[in-house]
Amino acid sequence: MEHNAFTQGVRPGSVTTSHEVMILICYLMDQAGQPVSFQELSAALQGQELVNYFQLVEAVETLRRSGHILPQEHQGEPRYALAASGREISSSFEDKLPPAVRERGARALERILTLVRRQRENRVDIRQAEDGWTISLTIPDIGSDLLSLSIFMPTREECEAIRRRFLNDPMLVYKGVFALLTGDTQTVGELVSHQPDLFQDT
Repeated sequence: MEHNAFTQGVRPGSVTTSHEVMILICYLMDQAGQPVSFQELSAALQGQELVNYFQLVEAVETLRRSGHILPQEHQGEPRYALAASGREISSSFEDKLPPAVRERGARALERILTLVRRQRENRVDIRQAEDGWTISLTIPDIGSDLLSLSIFMPTREECEAIRRRFLNDPMLVYKGVFALLTGDTQTVGELVSHQPDLFQDT
């Protein structure tokens, strides 16, 4: 029963033991190269069905108590930093993890951290208007904002779609607006290419 509880919701071929989960956490944090929050780890691992939630909670707590990961405040938010002993676990035992699990987990965490950074570095404000909704997109810079754009949309759902596309790649939006306003049609054509969706689990 306990084994079933710890493997429920985990895709076949993933990690299933507490030891493997702890190695995977240390590996992902080592690859990230920056402090991460529990929520970010959970979103990456559970989004890919690599680790059961309860086993993740247990593994993080074990790593914290043993000093392999260190609680700290990072930009005003509670996060975990990987200690030297945690990096040693990553380098010594990463080969114990299935390559597909390592790759999927690292890719998922990188996507989530990129999205979190873009949400922190750029501003999106959605407000209800008398006859619809207004979404304001801002790319701050030193001094004046690099981009400040407000758009009226009939529905909140359309604003949310714009928010997602903007946060996927704010600089792409800036380059597109700049190219259109300056008449640089060649650049516009180059920009219209498939962009990965940071909001979509892959």
